[in-house]
Amino acid sequence: MNDTSYSSVEGKVMLVTGGTSGIGKAVTQVLCEQGASVVFTGRNETAGNATSENLTRDGYDCHFVSADLTEPEGVTRIVDTCLSQYGRLDVAFNNAGIFDNAAIFYEYSDTDWDQMISSNLTSIFLCMKAELEIMVEQGDGVIINNASVVGHRATQRATPGYVASKHGVIGLTRQAALQYANSGIRINSISPGPTFTEIQQPLVDRGADAVAEHLSALNPRSQFVSTEEIAEIIIFLSGTAPNMLTGQDIAIDGGQMYKL
Repeated sequence: MNDTSYSSVEGKVMLVTGGTSGIGKAVTQVLCEQGASVVFTGRNETAGNATSENLTRDGYDCHFVSADLTEPEGVTRIVDTCLSQYGRLDVAFNNAGIFDNAAIFYEYSDTDWDQMISSNLTSIFLCMKAELEIMVEQGDGVIINNASVVGHRATQRATPGYVASKHGVIGLTRQAALQYANSGIRINSISPGPTFTEIQQPLVDRGADAVAEHLSALNPRSQFVSTEEIAEIIIFLSGTAPNMLTGQDIAIDGGQMYKL
C-alpha cells in the first residue's frame, strides 16, 4: 500500500472506538504507524492494554481507555482522555458495535433488540454528542461512523436489530452532517461488506470451498473486504477528502449492495 495515501493523518489526534479487536484494532494499528496520536477504546481491558503496550513499545503514541459506550459516563471518559492528553480531537472513528446470529422477528427477543440498539446505535449517538461539542468549539473536525452494507438493504443473514441499528447509524450521520454543515465539521459513514477479521476465522477453518461459496452469494468479487482497505478510506475521509464531502455513506463491499 502506498504510504503517501496516509500522509494526511500524521500529527492528528484520533479517537477509535471498538479498538481492541477486528476492524477497530486494525485501523488503530495503521493510524499509529502513519503518525497519528490515537486514543482507542474497548470493553476488553486485557486486550486493550496488550495492544497499547505493543504499540507504545514500538514507539507509537496511543492511549487505551476501557469504557462502556452505551453509558454517558464511558463516553465522557474517552473524550476527557483526548482533551487531557492532547488538548483537542481532530478525528473520531465511531466503530464499536456488535453482531448477532440471524433470527426472524417473532424469535427475536426484546432483550436482544435492546442490546443491539444500545450497542450499535445509542453508543454512536452518545459519542457523536460528546465529539461534536469539542469540535464545534475547535471550529473543525471529522467524524466517521461505521455502518454496514445492511444499513441500505435487508438481509436474511442478520437480525432485525442489527439491520435496524445500521440503518439508524446512516440516518444519524446524515442528520448531524446537515445540522453542522457550517461548523467546519465533516461527518460521513462507511458501509463495509464482509470483512476479514478474527470473526471470520470459523468460516476460513471450513476450507476454501466454504469461503468461496459464502462470498459468491454476497458480492460480485467473491472476496472479503480487507481491514487495510477500510483503513485507507478512514484516512482519506480524515484529511484529503474534499471539504464538500459530508453527509455521505461510502460502501466498501465489492458491489454487494447492488447484487440482486
